[in-house]
Amino acid sequence: MPESPSPAAPASRDQAPTAADPDAYTRLHITPFDADLLKQLASDYGIVVSTSHHEPMQRASNEWTLNPAGKWNWVENKDNVVKFMDEGIRRAGQNETYFTLGMRGENDGPINAADPIAVLEDVFETQRGLLAKHYGNVTAARQVWTIYEEVATYYAAGLTPPDDVTLMFTDDNWGNVQRLPTEEERKRSGGIGLYYHFAYVGRPKSWKWQNCNNLPKVYKELFQSAERGADRIWVLNVGDIKPLEVPINLAMDLAWNKTRFDLDSLPQYLETLAERDFGAEVAKDVASAWLAYSHLIGMRQFETTEPTTFSQLSFEEADNIVKAWKSLAELAQSISDRLPRSRRDALYHTLLYPALAGHNFISIVLGQGKNQQYGFERRNSANVVAHRLIDEFENDHDLVQRYDRIAGGKWKGIMATPKFDMNVADWRPSSRDVLSNLSFVQLRQDFDYGFGNLGIYVEQSRSALSQGRICASINPSLPTKDGFSPRMRLMQPHGPESRFIELFHRGDQRKPIPWSVGAAESWIRFSKTSGQVTADEPDARIHVSIDWASVPSGLNKTVEIRVSWEPEPYFDIVHLPILNLNAPTDFKGFPETDGYISIEGPHHQRSSGEASGDEIGFQYAPLLGSRSESGSVALRPYAAAKKAPEDAKKAWLEYDIYILGQATRNQVNATVYINGALDTDPNTPMEFSLSVDDAAAKFTRVLGQPAKAGDTPPEWTAGVADHVWKKTVALGNLAPGKHTLRWQANSPEVYLEKIVVGTQGRVPDSYLGPPETRLLE
Repeated sequence: MPESPSPAAPASRDQAPTAADPDAYTRLHITPFDADLLKQLASDYGIVVSTSHHEPMQRASNEWTLNPAGKWNWVENKDNVVKFMDEGIRRAGQNETYFTLGMRGENDGPINAADPIAVLEDVFETQRGLLAKHYGNVTAARQVWTIYEEVATYYAAGLTPPDDVTLMFTDDNWGNVQRLPTEEERKRSGGIGLYYHFAYVGRPKSWKWQNCNNLPKVYKELFQSAERGADRIWVLNVGDIKPLEVPINLAMDLAWNKTRFDLDSLPQYLETLAERDFGAEVAKDVASAWLAYSHLIGMRQFETTEPTTFSQLSFEEADNIVKAWKSLAELAQSISDRLPRSRRDALYHTLLYPALAGHNFISIVLGQGKNQQYGFERRNSANVVAHRLIDEFENDHDLVQRYDRIAGGKWKGIMATPKFDMNVADWRPSSRDVLSNLSFVQLRQDFDYGFGNLGIYVEQSRSALSQGRICASINPSLPTKDGFSPRMRLMQPHGPESRFIELFHRGDQRKPIPWSVGAAESWIRFSKTSGQVTADEPDARIHVSIDWASVPSGLNKTVEIRVSWEPEPYFDIVHLPILNLNAPTDFKGFPETDGYISIEGPHHQRSSGEASGDEIGFQYAPLLGSRSESGSVALRPYAAAKKAPEDAKKAWLEYDIYILGQATRNQVNATVYINGALDTDPNTPMEFSLSVDDAAAKFTRVLGQPAKAGDTPPEWTAGVADHVWKKTVALGNLAPGKHTLRWQANSPEVYLEKIVVGTQGRVPDSYLGPPETRLLE
């Protein structure tokens, strides 16, 4: 469709909508089958109209709300509730539909009754009696019962509708399917369906601003559902069709043909979709951008991201996330610039707005974390960040208004959901955007005289933050000591090629500060050795690298880097640990570095065998990973591994690691990162084993036992928004030299993303875990 002329932009950001704007004052209540015309229209187009899981017998909940006949309570007001349901059946006529059985309480909450199972048994019997009255035969009308939230505990306790009723299993509101049918349940004549969320309003946090769906994860959950026989009906909770066109397309195509594509061919599937809508010239780039967006949003939904979610101190994690979003936004903009104008509206819906607004949102929220850190450190650049965040906050609304204007205002309001809040503790969406908790420093004021106006920050060190509060008569300076003294992370040949020192102005900005840096060891290299920080350039980053060929073999020493600045005699010492040890030249695998080893699941050294035919083995799952850049691994063939969990346990992957030096590492722990999932089989919960060397396999449940059968596991509330389960495994003592980790699982629904081994105590805190360390091949 040709792009329609956009209405003129407001004269300024301060221009308010006029009172004549109908969107500001109207609210539309939609009920199913409002008129015979709508019934006929749906029938003509083959559309099956039904009601949601909590709206029984073709009646919408707002119909009762607008014209209540007493309480929505089966025990206290059964007669009126039955009349309400009976009218829904009469109104539906003989049109193709699904009648929702059962009942929930007000506002889609649990039934308020002493014995909810007994109540629902009576509800089932009454509802089926009404259907028999209107249809002549109770089985003539399609019926479905949705096993959602607390209803799952009723089903687990024995509440079961007649065999001809479709059982609708659900996800947990966060894209993890909670239950799938057993072999016995698959025999039901009514079949099994699936209710799956692409947006959500509820606890622990609503997520509905824009598309927050990780396409590889959606594929995994829907593919497994189809494989297990949940294929009679799929219901997708989308909130609004926009901006969810891409995941909806994927789900609909899978529903039509579950073998149409898999994780290997997902990029080609998306490229075909992009070519259809945007042309062959940009199809590959659009598909790549959709997948990049999926990967980033798969780490964390927007609404649950806080200033402290991604680490400001470890692995440059927060900065790298912002950079990744920026790269995506630039790619999306470049694609839009290459498109004919007639295609740009559609791209803005499905890619450009999500990328631009996503980058802007992440930059603001993580920028709040950086601003707070800089405030604690008393950096002048805290003010720079704060002013940038205010500009970006305004830019967010500019992007919304741009969305409102495209296609002549056709989609006005779709992206207007507020998304900035004071915190994420309350499940309810923000009622209005708010930018909070910004820190500013006084730019005309000097830092404490004893420490001077130049601050020093090194990765994972809190020394600069500690200097934000000092007692000059107690805390030594020139040089600083203990927790006030900057100490860099260990450098060794198998570690990062460089680390950095950041110098920053923390005093009167009217006074430039010349600085210099150096070390006695000639093999320490600096990206720059002198410069100055000023009002316009308040920060300077110096990259430190090592000429390892010139370092004495076996050197284990903490060297001193001297940072001096004017006026004399201000200086401080940065401490840099050096360890010049290498794994043997014939070792292939992961040597330790800086006290840990980080391994992505697909990068194993050997396996028990390929997955083929009925032979169970581990298979690469590309793109599926929220903590891995290379994907994950899982047992395949899916059906064979699911059918024979004991045989599945015999398959394995091995990862070789190397402990450097002469000292035994005591009480070593590993953390495994498993892609988010729930125990869909009540008879075979997910299990894994991570053993070392000749130790016997020890299978452990991925998730704890729910307090009540059918409920979510104990880890769910605290961890579901992470989209990964982290499990700690004790490996015992590891002597210097080569060791082999062996990974095993009992289910094809266990997807390993990453293994992190802490060889010297605690691994630095971060949301994503350490990036993969060096693989020697």
